Amino acid sequence: MTATLSKLGKYQILGVLGKGSMGVVYKGIDPRIGKLVAIKTMNQKHLSDPNMQERFYREGNILGQLTHRNIISVYNVGEDQDTCYIAMEYLDGTTLERIIRGKKMKLSLQKRLDIVKQVCEGIHAAHQQGIIHRDLKPANIFLLNDDHVKVLDFGVAHFKNSQLTTSGVVIGTINYIAPEQITGLKIDHRADIFSLGVILYEMLSGNHPFVGKNLSQTMVRIINEETPRIPDIPESLNQVVRRSLEKDRDRRYESAMDLAADLDNVIRTEALVDTLHDETIVDADLQKAQVSYVRKLVEERIQSIEEALRSEEVDHAEGLIQQLTSYVDNTAVIEPLMDRLAEVKKQRSLRMSFVSQLTHDTLLKANREMEQKHYVVAIEYCQKVLKMDPGNQDARIIKANCIKKLQKFLDRVGKSSLT
Repeated sequence: MTATLSKLGKYQILGVLGKGSMGVVYKGIDPRIGKLVAIKTMNQKHLSDPNMQERFYREGNILGQLTHRNIISVYNVGEDQDTCYIAMEYLDGTTLERIIRGKKMKLSLQKRLDIVKQVCEGIHAAHQQGIIHRDLKPANIFLLNDDHVKVLDFGVAHFKNSQLTTSGVVIGTINYIAPEQITGLKIDHRADIFSLGVILYEMLSGNHPFVGKNLSQTMVRIINEETPRIPDIPESLNQVVRRSLEKDRDRRYESAMDLAADLDNVIRTEALVDTLHDETIVDADLQKAQVSYVRKLVEERIQSIEEALRSEEVDHAEGLIQQLTSYVDNTAVIEPLMDRLAEVKKQRSLRMSFVSQLTHDTLLKANREMEQKHYVVAIEYCQKVLKMDPGNQDARIIKANCIKKLQKFLDRVGKSSLT
């Protein structure tokens, strides 16, 4: 590859965005539609290495299967002038690593949590497609100028059901990998949950939770040491961090969206707490007590509402939301809960409508089979209805009639066999 490279495939090269161990990333444009792109290339020295080529093309293949607002988009993968390249979405902003390392962490608590929440949403979309990132870290998280977040670099991502093995090799960046990645156990999507927990910890404290003097000490700490408590943040948030960083993955969040939901609850609570700083209260202890009281009250109410929504107890959830509005009048807290309630109601209504139609159709089949004296088949249809709707009287009546008719038939057969 030469320094005077002016074109790759259909893309015109406008300049260099960055250089790394894999190759150069160029700023380019599709002249046909005037769309800016980022063009990731692979150094010629890697062309003879099949493993490096596999990693390079794997990223293009994986990103080509993912469409989500929080994951960078891929437009094209190709080869030109002995150069492998991936044309991607052009992003205007900076990486989370630069924000943290540049000591520019002048972000509110809500903003920090929102960044991690957006990463969770993108990663959850990947997990839904059976894709594990395996190298989540601030350098692979891009914050656009409009505060939108994009997850980058799926070069070492892993399909959950693929046969790719890495025996004896630690994949990922040491400070951010899960204990099971270090110990060589088979990994699943919860390894990414651990990495999200490390990023969350770093966003809140400015430090890594387990970093040691060298790589070996860091790995030992990741495996053995408990997560240090972060001072000066709500205790509920420390609990979120600790759960994300559990050594036993069965005790971590089951999904990135579960983590995102808890972060969202904290964001809403803190948005309310921020409105409580009364300048007329000069007593610091009184101000602290007021904030602590309201935070605890709101957290408990929101947790109860979320539990009710998860179990689809919509009437109970609606009542709890009404209770919450009697305590607070803050749209940042109430509106998302009302939106969730409306969505749960909609989904339940659709499901009930589907079940109702299915029940009706199955009852018709049961009745038809009974009329044709296929009593056993009719009973089986009734059983299906009762499984969906245990109190369905029509199914109970048809089933009882079929059992009676079967019994009469068996009695007749028994009498005829005796004569």
